[in-house]
Amino acid sequence: MKKVVTKITKVVTALVALSFAGTVAADQFYINVGDDFGGNSVNNPKAAGANTTGWLDQLSIAYQSSSTVTDAGTFGVADGRLSAGDSILSSGGISNGGFTGLADISNNLVNNFEPASTAFSGPSNNGFGAWGLTFGFSDLAGTWNGFGFDYTSGTISMYYYDNSMASVSEFTRLFDLEVNGGGDTGNSTVLSGAMTNFGGTTVNGVNAGDVFVSKLGSYEDYFSVPGQNVYFNASQNTRSLNSVNYVNGTANIDGSHNGSINFSVPEPTSIAILGLGLLGLAAARRRKS
Repeated sequence: MKKVVTKITKVVTALVALSFAGTVAADQFYINVGDDFGGNSVNNPKAAGANTTGWLDQLSIAYQSSSTVTDAGTFGVADGRLSAGDSILSSGGISNGGFTGLADISNNLVNNFEPASTAFSGPSNNGFGAWGLTFGFSDLAGTWNGFGFDYTSGTISMYYYDNSMASVSEFTRLFDLEVNGGGDTGNSTVLSGAMTNFGGTTVNGVNAGDVFVSKLGSYEDYFSVPGQNVYFNASQNTRSLNSVNYVNGTANIDGSHNGSINFSVPEPTSIAILGLGLLGLAAARRRKS
């Protein structure tokens, strides 16, 4: 009987591991800003009370960027032609070198939710406009592959702000999005990676890691499980590049972008339920033995 229990235990371990590591699915979420900024009513309930938005599918974004393209020297001299190996380093949002402060915030922020939010109405609103989300990055790096840029690294930091804050230095950093892949699709740039480095502060009494919440818990809850991640995909329109104006081997490019960000979490499936059932069977066999 001991051999049977041991075998079942091994199966359970494998199945539970698969249930959390095997599948990743697009995930709905809500945002808990810890305060009711208005727009709530009995007929317009929020996902988890008056301090939250409704259930969201993704964030709509707008931002401005500055990029430096460096010639790899494939042709010996910088001749204006992009060639394989040329590198790009970009900054954007509130980390962009051209960002001058709150006067530029309307061009560098999460400008809506999907489903859409309308000030003080709509399924996704909790006074959206009295508070907001913004982001910034300064180290998005990639290389030209002959057709477009492949992106391999970068950190996008997400911030909360509201109308009580007078400067960017008062914004609350919620988390970082670590880019580990992505590239040009022909008419847009797609970036992917994992959420990390949750802020160690609060938003109106809510821990920064608990501001974004999925159906099974906050995103920091997922992150705190060893080996688990919350994943993201960001898609934005980009300027089509076939050539650049190199000066002494480098070219500077500015751009304005619109796009979206969605999130995915490890999805516990019915395999986990099966695993719990097998654990119960193992326990029953142990009692009989």
